[in-house]
Amino acid sequence: MKRSKRRPVDVTVGRALENYRPPENLTVSQWAEKYRVLSRESSAEAGPWRNARTPYLVEPMDAITDPRVRHVTVVASSQVGKSELELNAIGYIIDQDPGSVLYIQPTIDDAKKFSRLRIAPMLRDCIRLRRKVADVKSRDSGNTILQKTFPGGMLTIVGSQSPSALASTPARYIIGDERDRWALSAGTEGDPWALAEARTTTYYNAKLIDVSTPTIKGVSPIEKSFLEGTRERWCSQCPHCGAWHNIVFDDIKIDFETVKTGKQRDYIIKSVHWACPSCGCLSSETEMRAQPAKWIAENPAALQRGHRSFWLNAFSSPWKSWEDIAHAFLTAGKDPQKLKVVYNTLLGQLWEERGDLADEDEMLARREDYGTRPDGTPVELPDGVLVLTCGVDTQ
Repeated sequence: MKRSKRRPVDVTVGRALENYRPPENLTVSQWAEKYRVLSRESSAEAGPWRNARTPYLVEPMDAITDPRVRHVTVVASSQVGKSELELNAIGYIIDQDPGSVLYIQPTIDDAKKFSRLRIAPMLRDCIRLRRKVADVKSRDSGNTILQKTFPGGMLTIVGSQSPSALASTPARYIIGDERDRWALSAGTEGDPWALAEARTTTYYNAKLIDVSTPTIKGVSPIEKSFLEGTRERWCSQCPHCGAWHNIVFDDIKIDFETVKTGKQRDYIIKSVHWACPSCGCLSSETEMRAQPAKWIAENPAALQRGHRSFWLNAFSSPWKSWEDIAHAFLTAGKDPQKLKVVYNTLLGQLWEERGDLADEDEMLARREDYGTRPDGTPVELPDGVLVLTCGVDTQ
C-alpha cells in the first residue's frame, strides 16, 4: 500500500489563517475605543484611544461604517485629531472590513513621511494590526514603506501628482489627506480626486473619505466637497437661552492689554468669552466645554445621496485653549500671510483674498467735505445719520 505524498504547506496562507479573527460588527469609533493605541512618537497623550477625549470625531468616524454613506468629507483646523480619524479608519479596515485602500497624500514625500511617522507606529503598537501586517524589515513580508499587505487587502500610499498610481488598479477605499494641498492635475490627466474616485466604480460598497484644513475661499476643493454634503457643524448649547450654535471667531469677545517694547508688541489676554448669537449672553471657555454639543446639518437631504460632510475648528479642540487662539490672532496683526495661517489652521475658516485693505487712519485721511447746495447753504446730514459712504464701479 502506497503512502500518500504530503502536500507542501503554503506558509502565507497558514500565517493568514493563524492571524484571522472574525469581524465583530463594530463601528470605527467602537473599534478605536477597543483596540487603538496612540503612539508615543505622534501623540502627547500616548496610550489607549478614548472617544470621550474628542467626542466630535465619533460621528464622522461612524459615518464611514454607515451603509447609507458612500462619501465622508471632513474640513478641520489643526490640532483637532483629523489625522487620527484617518488612522482609525485604516486600522478598522485592516482588522474588520479588509479591502484595497488607496491613501493619497499631497506629494510622494508626504506619503513616505506619513507612512514612517504615523502608520508604522500604529501598526507596531496595536496588537490586532501587528498580527496582520508584517514589518517592512521582515523577510518576504511583501510590504514596503508605500505598500502594506494584509489578509484580504492592501494599503497603497501615493502622492497626488502620480497619474499611474491614481488610475491603475481598482480600490474599494479612497482616503485623501490634506486635499487642498494636492496638485491641481495628476500629470496631464486631470483632477487627482476624480481619477481616484473612478477606481471605485466596480465596488457597490466603496467608501470615499477626504480630509483637509481649509485654504482659499472659492478655490478650495474641500470647500466644494463640503458644500455638496450634509454641511454639518459642531454646535454647543448656550447655557443661558438653550440655543444651539457653532462657536466661531466672529462671536468671540477678547479683553486684552497691549504691551509695547520698542517696536515690538505683545498682548496680555485678560479674558475670552463667547457671545451667544441668540441672546447675547457671554460664556467662558470652561462653561462652554461643560455644555452639551452635537452635529447639526444644514443640508440633511444630502444623506440620500450618501454624502455626509463635517466642518470643525480649534475652539472644540482639547489641546488648544481659547486664550492661545486669541493670542495667535492678535500676534498676527495685519500681516495677511500670518493671518491666513491663523484663519486656516486655528479658526477653521477659509481665507478670502481681498487685496490691500486701507486701515482706519488711511480711511479717515480720505474724508472730504460734503459741500454746499447750489444756493450756497451748507449740506447737513439728517438726524440719526452719522456717516455717508459712496461706492463706485471703476470698470
